[in-house]
Amino acid sequence: MNAVKSLRLLLFFIAAFHLIAGAGLMFSVTFQKIAVTAYGASFEWNDRNIYFLRIVGSFAFVLGYLAAMASADPLKHAIVVIGFIEFFVLRNIHRHLYSGELYAGFGVTPLVNDLTTAFFGIQAVLLALLLWRAWRQRGNCL
Repeated sequence: MNAVKSLRLLLFFIAAFHLIAGAGLMFSVTFQKIAVTAYGASFEWNDRNIYFLRIVGSFAFVLGYLAAMASADPLKHAIVVIGFIEFFVLRNIHRHLYSGELYAGFGVTPLVNDLTTAFFGIQAVLLALLLWRAWRQRGNCL
């Protein structure tokens, strides 16, 4: 499989994940509880936190939409791919720079933090590698 096809597939996976998670977080408290548990977090279920999760859901949904649009032609929409790389890297930096807040505020364990870091870090590396290879295959070297 060439780099463009692989990049399209990865963007499609990112899109599906974010569209499903985003819609679930926006519209279903039951989904919110499942997602928070899967994330390894716990906190008080009140109107403020439910509302906050809905905002996170709307952000995730928009990210999913952007990934879906970029998957049609990743080289034409390379800025979106680069944006995802930056977001995943910054997210991982924050997960460790502010890990004390993550552990104390949400009850996330260091193991879950490390696994989540690996999950998004691998995606960032794959996006960067595949984008670079796709540019090279098309003769658009940086």
